[in-house]
Amino acid sequence: MKIILNAATSIDGKIATVNGDTKISSALDLKRVHGLRREVDVILVGISTVINDDPLLTIRYGMNKKGTKNPIRIIIDSKARIPLHSKIVKTANKIETRVVVTSKAPSKNLKKLEERGLKIIMLDQGNEGEGEERREDNGEKVDLKKLFDQLEKEGVSNVLVEGGGEINWSIIKNNLFDEIIITISPLIIGGKKATSLVGGEGFKTINESVKIKLSRIQKKSNGEIILQYKNIKIK
Repeated sequence: MKIILNAATSIDGKIATVNGDTKISSALDLKRVHGLRREVDVILVGISTVINDDPLLTIRYGMNKKGTKNPIRIIIDSKARIPLHSKIVKTANKIETRVVVTSKAPSKNLKKLEERGLKIIMLDQGNEGEGEERREDNGEKVDLKKLFDQLEKEGVSNVLVEGGGEINWSIIKNNLFDEIIITISPLIIGGKKATSLVGGEGFKTINESVKIKLSRIQKKSNGEIILQYKNIKIK
């Protein structure tokens, strides 16, 4: 199974401003992202992305005459905090949507989500020692490796991760990706508290860092640059 991490950043590596504005991609790049969505079986995001952006996570560009089936939407949401008024919940009866939670999720929240057509998956993370103190509101106590293993057993071929900094960190730290695609927009955002492409506690040494290989560069007429990397570490 192929796991692709996709994001748009400013040239200083920010994916949102200090106030949470994430409108970094141009209309041209959004069409590229929707092209990616057409090629995958699953789109995965964290709960912070849903709360901050209220995305629909569907294919809205490049639909053929017969229509294109939308990928399964998966939300990493350890405490089942996804708003019932969100676009994702409101459309869950039409598009397969799964919420991955832990045993800490309130049963009343789970019941409300199931009533609206969302499928609940409970995947607690086992004890790993170092790094246990993590931000569970971004789903980092959900066992992502177990999730991906489960999806692969179901026959899922491709997963597109459109997560925030914490989800990106969890996937990169645990070496759970095959490819990273980054659109660098000609913007400088700044701000110590602005969200970066990768959050989390970070690696302590360069030796520990995940190594990737640049495989493609595309320059767009609007000044955006798309960088495509492959994971060169053995999983």
